[in-house]
Amino acid sequence: MSFFSKFIDRFRGITVFIPGAGTRSRPYNANVENEELCSAIIDCNATHIARGQVLHVVQDENGRISSIKRNSVYTKLFNRPNPMMTRQDFIYAMAWQLQLINTSIAWIKWDARMHPVEIWPIVYLDFEIREIKNGGYAVLIHDYDGQRYTVRMEDLVCLRRKYNGQGYAGQSNSPVTRSLEMVDALDEGLKQALEVSNKIHGIVKQKNSMLAPKSTEKTQEDFVTRMNKAAKSGGVVSLDGTEEYTPISVSVWAANAAQSKQITDRVYTYWRTPEEVVKNTASEQTMQNYYDSIVEPVWEEMGEAFTQALFTRKEQGFGNRIMVYSGAATGASWQTKLNILAQTKETGELSKNERRELLGYAPTEDGDEFFISLNYVKQSDMTKYQTGEEPDGGSNGDKQGQTGKGAE
Repeated sequence: MSFFSKFIDRFRGITVFIPGAGTRSRPYNANVENEELCSAIIDCNATHIARGQVLHVVQDENGRISSIKRNSVYTKLFNRPNPMMTRQDFIYAMAWQLQLINTSIAWIKWDARMHPVEIWPIVYLDFEIREIKNGGYAVLIHDYDGQRYTVRMEDLVCLRRKYNGQGYAGQSNSPVTRSLEMVDALDEGLKQALEVSNKIHGIVKQKNSMLAPKSTEKTQEDFVTRMNKAAKSGGVVSLDGTEEYTPISVSVWAANAAQSKQITDRVYTYWRTPEEVVKNTASEQTMQNYYDSIVEPVWEEMGEAFTQALFTRKEQGFGNRIMVYSGAATGASWQTKLNILAQTKETGELSKNERRELLGYAPTEDGDEFFISLNYVKQSDMTKYQTGEEPDGGSNGDKQGQTGKGAE
């Protein structure tokens, strides 16, 4: 039995095979995970996605947040997903699988009251969808330890990337295979060039062309011996009248810079991740575009997937939702953050703790209060604010008289 399967309550019912390629996971491309550039891109994306905060909220009929459930079992579930992981570990693992094989799944453990108590990311070799004989669907999972176990589909959270709607899984990463082969060729060429550059330093020309091959080899060995002795005793090499030494310099680049960049750019484009983001040299605008196009869509997908898996239709009808969001202005420069603080100082959009979080400071005990400047008032309340009159323009006495007349 594999380590992870010990934590899963396996489904013991009878399942039926479903024909069709759409019921199976896509082929796994090991080159993606083993290639240095791909690994760096996936790690970069997973790291940024793992910065997301998970919260249980309740929305009203108009889609506005009416309540934030910071102490609900659902919010606590993501603060401590399982005994082995933190929130960031769990989201990172889900994001890594999503980038690596385009389908990331997690299993939810429920207690006797059908409250979620644990959630585990599943690292699988492959899986297939099966139909439960008495109704519903299950997923047969094959893990890297060679174990197979079946779980109910309703107990799974599924995230997909490059999903065309055909079947349960996202597409494979086979389109990037050709680019990875070219990257490997570049690396191999560089490796060979380095070996030649480190091992061959020059050419010894024998002026006596009548030497036999064995004599030439013997002369070469003698010259190498003299070179090694010279390196230890002063660096001067003596030559006789039949030898001529020409030093050579071998470039370590097997391809020019333009060709190398063109190939690596294809890999960055496939994951839609700017090279500057991976190398932590991106500008503020580049980071903002990156979060808008890559990170936040994954947060939105996570929120929808967690909501569907954790809440029944009835609970969703009452407005229960899982939200994944950023706790600060991610990707913004210090100047932009200071501008945000200056612009919101008197309008009250941010609490003291939210303002401190924006600067990377720890929260304070009294920091959740919102402070609003009295220099601003609703236009309909201006008269009352300045003169004490009611918002409709009448005095208190007039309003009482009108009320009395209306009652009569």
